[in-house]
Amino acid sequence: MDNNMQPFNPQPSSRPIDPELPPAMDNNTGQPSQNQGPNPAQTAPIVEGPALHNTGVPLGSPILGPTHFDGMQNPNLQPQPVPSSPSQTTPEQKAKTYMILSIVFGAFAFIGIILGIWSLVANISTSNKLASADTALSNANAIIAKVEEDTGVKITSPSNVPAYAPVSGNIYITEWGIKFKIPDDLENVSYILDQKYRPQICFTGNKIGIKYFPAFADIDQNTGGLGCATRVATSEGDTDKDTGNSFGQKVFTYGEYNYFYTGPSTHFSQDAAEQGLEDTAVQIIKNMISNNISHYE
Repeated sequence: MDNNMQPFNPQPSSRPIDPELPPAMDNNTGQPSQNQGPNPAQTAPIVEGPALHNTGVPLGSPILGPTHFDGMQNPNLQPQPVPSSPSQTTPEQKAKTYMILSIVFGAFAFIGIILGIWSLVANISTSNKLASADTALSNANAIIAKVEEDTGVKITSPSNVPAYAPVSGNIYITEWGIKFKIPDDLENVSYILDQKYRPQICFTGNKIGIKYFPAFADIDQNTGGLGCATRVATSEGDTDKDTGNSFGQKVFTYGEYNYFYTGPSTHFSQDAAEQGLEDTAVQIIKNMISNNISHYE
C-alpha cells in the first residue's frame, strides 16, 4: 500500500435524516442504541454519524470525496508514447552533407589523376626502354656484321664468335664509313681523328723489329702524326680556295667526298739515326692511306 494513502474515514452525510427510517440499533443487542447522549468520561464530544444500513435503496448521489485508490495507477491505463514524427533536415545539415560528399568525390578524383599520371609515366618509361633495347640490338648486329666481314666467319651463335681485335687487322672510321687495313710490317699503330675544321685522321706507328718504342710513334708526343688522310667535299675541288693550297694527294673518292693524303713536312726526331726509322714508318703509313683505304657498310 502507498504510504501516501490515508484510511477511509467516512464523513457525516449532508443529507437530512429520513424520519421514516427506524432508529439505529445496537450491534450486539439489536436494541436501539442507548448511547445517544454525551459520554461524561470524554473531555470532548464525539459526533458519530448515522449508522448505515443496507436497505436495498441505492444512494441518489455519487461519492464526491477522494478514495484511497486515487494514488494508485491502473496498469491498464499507462500513458502510451506518442509516435514522434520524422525530423526535418535543416538547410545547415544539407549543406554539411553536400560538403562532405564534395570532399569525398574530390579525393577520389585526385586519386584518379595521380593513378593516371603514374600510368602515363610508366608507359613512357617502358617505351624508352624498348627504344633503347632496339638501338642496342641494332648496334650489336652492326658489330657482328663487321666481325663477319673482317674474319670471314659466319656468326650463328655465341659459341662460334672468333677472337677479334679490330686494331690488329683494320681501323674502322665509323664517322666516315671507311676503313684502313693495317700493313703487316707496322706496329704500335695509333691515330687521332680531328673534325673541328676539316675532317682529318692522322696516324703514327713504327716498323716491326725496333727494340724500343720511339718517340715519333707515340701519338701523345707526336700529335701531328706521320701521315694524315683529309676528307673534302667533291664540290670544293682539289684546292683550298681560302689559301690556294692543294689538299694533298687524292687517294680515294666515295659518294660526295674525296680523300687526300698529306705527309709530315719535317722530322719529329732530333737524332739522325732515329730519323731513318721515322722515314721508314712514314712510307709504310703512306702506303696504308693510299692503297689500303676502302668503304664499308
